[in-house]
Amino acid sequence: MILFIVLFAVFLLVLIGLVSWRWRRIASREPRVILTGGGTGGHVNPALAIAEGIKHRQPHTRFLYVGVRGKAEAVIVRRVGYPLVFVSSEGFPGLKPSFRTLRFLCRLSLGVAQSFFILFRFAPRWVIATGGYVSAPIIIATLILQALRLSPTKVFLHEQNSIPGQLNAFLGRWVDRVLLTFPQTLSFFKKNGVVVGYPVRGSIGIQSREEALANLSFKIPPGRQVIFAFGGSQGARTINRALVEALRYLLPHREHLFIIHGMGLNKSAEYDAVADTNARLEAMFQPEEIAQLNDFYYRQDYFHNIGDVYSVSDLIVCRSGAGSLNEISRLGKPAILIPKANLPGDHQVMNARAMKHAGAAEILFEDTIVEDGEVLEKLEGELLAERILRLLNNQERLAEMESLSRQFLRRNAVERILSELYQDKSYNNGTEGRSIPFQPLLTNNRLLQILNRAQQSNPKEYNPLDVVGDEDDLIYYRHRAAGLLSHKPWQDRNLGVKLIGLTLYLEKIPTLLHMLSDRTPAARIKRWFGGDFRQVGFIRRNIVHSLQVLNRMDPLVEEHLLKALEDPYFEVRSQACMAAAHFGPRLVGKEGWLQALMKCLNDPCFEVSVEAAKAIGEIGMDDRAVQVLIQLKESHYWQVRDAALKGLKRLLERRVIGPSPELLFQISSFILTATDFRPYFSIKETYQTLKKLCREREAEDLLYETPVLLPEQALRKRSS
Repeated sequence: MILFIVLFAVFLLVLIGLVSWRWRRIASREPRVILTGGGTGGHVNPALAIAEGIKHRQPHTRFLYVGVRGKAEAVIVRRVGYPLVFVSSEGFPGLKPSFRTLRFLCRLSLGVAQSFFILFRFAPRWVIATGGYVSAPIIIATLILQALRLSPTKVFLHEQNSIPGQLNAFLGRWVDRVLLTFPQTLSFFKKNGVVVGYPVRGSIGIQSREEALANLSFKIPPGRQVIFAFGGSQGARTINRALVEALRYLLPHREHLFIIHGMGLNKSAEYDAVADTNARLEAMFQPEEIAQLNDFYYRQDYFHNIGDVYSVSDLIVCRSGAGSLNEISRLGKPAILIPKANLPGDHQVMNARAMKHAGAAEILFEDTIVEDGEVLEKLEGELLAERILRLLNNQERLAEMESLSRQFLRRNAVERILSELYQDKSYNNGTEGRSIPFQPLLTNNRLLQILNRAQQSNPKEYNPLDVVGDEDDLIYYRHRAAGLLSHKPWQDRNLGVKLIGLTLYLEKIPTLLHMLSDRTPAARIKRWFGGDFRQVGFIRRNIVHSLQVLNRMDPLVEEHLLKALEDPYFEVRSQACMAAAHFGPRLVGKEGWLQALMKCLNDPCFEVSVEAAKAIGEIGMDDRAVQVLIQLKESHYWQVRDAALKGLKRLLERRVIGPSPELLFQISSFILTATDFRPYFSIKETYQTLKKLCREREAEDLLYETPVLLPEQALRKRSS
């Protein structure tokens, strides 16, 4: 048995040695390259651009593209003609343990095992990865074989964005070279980073408008200004829906415009780009209007000849992925950018800000609205149409944006990358250069921490702009917070609710009120663990608190806050009582509020009774407020008795009641002790403060219009 194990081990070592020897021999004689990266065209296209450059230098190079089935690479790479194989992989679900985490590890492990066989069989000289979880298995497998000295392959990782993605940030420290688009990103890869720019495909080049028009499969009437709107290879729901709505406002200008719409390849259970766009067109326009649209509007799922479409366009409307921005810059096109919010590092927003500050683009942020009872990210079509028409009617501005757009791109990116691959130093890419310190936008949690501290320190004069410092950044933070409201994880929505309040985003009050009253049942498994509705109790409580911070009271807000006093979750009821105290001056004398708060005094949760007693002190206007508070003098909870005394103190300060021997007698009958084991009780201090205030007022000998405190006998008679 031992001899068999030894012989098998020797056989395995010899086999691995032979495979490694074959690999090194092939890699030294024949250029073979594995390309990987995908999920979206923004990852696939840079890899194809690099491949074009390699093929131009060494035409006999063999390529193999490694991707994931069902993603953008399955369509784009097949059309180009490179061999394509698939491995198992999926996106990282986060550090929180869950079933998705287990599934991720299983699929990644399977993908790494598949990658070993691909590497041994193909024997590449280089692995060129462009990010996305698609790249993970092949990179990990190559790094393992490098560590075991079984692979001669070098790994090059291209990062398109100013903030590296999760995969690139984690694996980039071990690869041979990280190829960067922005100099700021050098601060993340100080040892092996090099700034090369963004590789743009050769098919996207400067050509005459007439040549590009001849290559299109559709006709554009002469003399039209052309707008090209798209949301990347998969499409963007926000852009697609906004453009369909914008057509209503662009229709009167159809004789001067032509709109090209790339809807996207996305066809998932959550969103089908083509089907949704067609359905909305049919719903919004009559048949005769559809005929008019066809004269100036053309749509298609994906444009493989996107270079021709760029060339005939006067204005681009798109997301702000690095790929789109660099393609636009190569041709010098002005753009309206609609960045996707809440992505890792806010990289789309950072990209858009960089191009805006260069003067080559304008930004529109998507917002969050309630549509058909669902919270969705949206851009108003009227706003998009207005911005399009304003730019097209300003030829000087368009010309300036075109000129500045051409200056935005770092030129010769493919040549710079080839100099790194072949190590011929044909370009000095500044490998030894000093990295530029990167100042990213604040994360949501960091923003919450800073704003919350400022608001609590000075709530009366609080202004988020004083904290953020930049009005454009504050606008984005507001939109980013609103974007969280449409997320599935309740933690994200809860964070969004808090930030809506702290950024003083008043326009989102209707959305908050909708969420507060939303009674969509939670999933069955969540109900087993105590959940009630989709907008869980923590979210509803924080909505009420945000309404306080926003400090806007109108009939609709008042209606929802009044209903919140009967919410099934006790913390919501308690917070609603706090809101009543906060808005006290605007609720004084309203019978419905007084009755509701009096009812809350008997709430089974003493925390609600505590806040209700304080609120009655803020809105009470007659002897009933005094009566119900004094009746709490023997409450089982000392916190409730303390709150009742504080309520009486506010009634005295507001001159609803006047200081008198009767008042002193009544407050002296409050029980000031408790069964809790505590060295100190604030109720005693509250009692002393109230007694002192009564005596000071008596000494002042002031006259009050309505000293309404009832004598002891009258009080007992009224309560009986």
